[in-house]
Amino acid sequence: MKKANKENRVTITQVAKHAGVTIGTVSHVINGTAPITKETADRVHQAIRELNYVPNVMAKSLRSKKSYMVGLLIPNLNNSFHSKVASTFVDKAYENGYSVLILGYEYSLERERRELNRLESNNIDIIVIFNGCGDEKEIKSYLKKGISVILADRSTELIDVPYIQYDNKKVMYDIVKMLRRKGYKRIGFFSEPLELTNLKDRYDGYRQALREFGYNFREEYVFIRENLQLDNLENGYCYMKEILQTHKKEELPDAWIASSDLLAIGIMRAFTECGYKIPDDFGVVGFDNTEISGYVNPRMTTVNQDQRLLGESLWNMVQQISNGKKEIENVILSQQLVERESC
Repeated sequence: MKKANKENRVTITQVAKHAGVTIGTVSHVINGTAPITKETADRVHQAIRELNYVPNVMAKSLRSKKSYMVGLLIPNLNNSFHSKVASTFVDKAYENGYSVLILGYEYSLERERRELNRLESNNIDIIVIFNGCGDEKEIKSYLKKGISVILADRSTELIDVPYIQYDNKKVMYDIVKMLRRKGYKRIGFFSEPLELTNLKDRYDGYRQALREFGYNFREEYVFIRENLQLDNLENGYCYMKEILQTHKKEELPDAWIASSDLLAIGIMRAFTECGYKIPDDFGVVGFDNTEISGYVNPRMTTVNQDQRLLGESLWNMVQQISNGKKEIENVILSQQLVERESC
């Protein structure tokens, strides 16, 4: 087997010549260090693809004192919502000459700590943490080491920790308003534990919206279980089957707000298997607007969260930090209620 010849590697000079631009322009496009027109940037990216150019990350790191690597901590790698955000984020990183190390922590603080240590050992400058809770001490320690942290789908009061989250309270108002318009009398909340700030915001928004529209909050209409964090479809289905076996129909909400589409699909199957009709007996609302939500029967009413926009917004925040911006503004993304046939 022949050894790779370093002299045969494509250089930045060749990329510049192929794209018809200067070496500096190629560098700016790769590193995001100057505004370049979209037409020119597209031409450079096309040249990179056609020539199969691979930037010398080590040399670039030594020159700039940046690792050009970003860590992305995700609670569950099987969740389609997280994977779509990660895919957009990775694409943006690739376009700008960065690599992304993606690790999952399965909603475990112990595993999150271990994976954070792994990211630090890989000389990563910026870490994006999706969700998470109880990790403030660890985040502070990484800030002291000069490692920047960004929080995704979560808010925080920590200083120097920017975050991007969805407006979870307002959308709950929209959901309850719709259910009221459709004549539902008892509205339930079905969720994994509320330690995550996005879920806590939804729960608080749910309670506020009930008051706004004249419903009485009833604790017995709130169904929360720890194992709903993982294996959402199966565990949501099993929990609802248990509920239906131990409660009469008139004791239960006639409309259910689930904290994810997968949980909602699981409880819809449980309703159907037990002989109930959707939406005649029970209405169901999901969260995330995952692709499958539009293909189940009946098609699911859900909340659209623009995952691509979240991935792009996270990358923009990474670039701001990488370019030395001191004060990063937090971002609140809007959500839209998608009405279909499940309620």
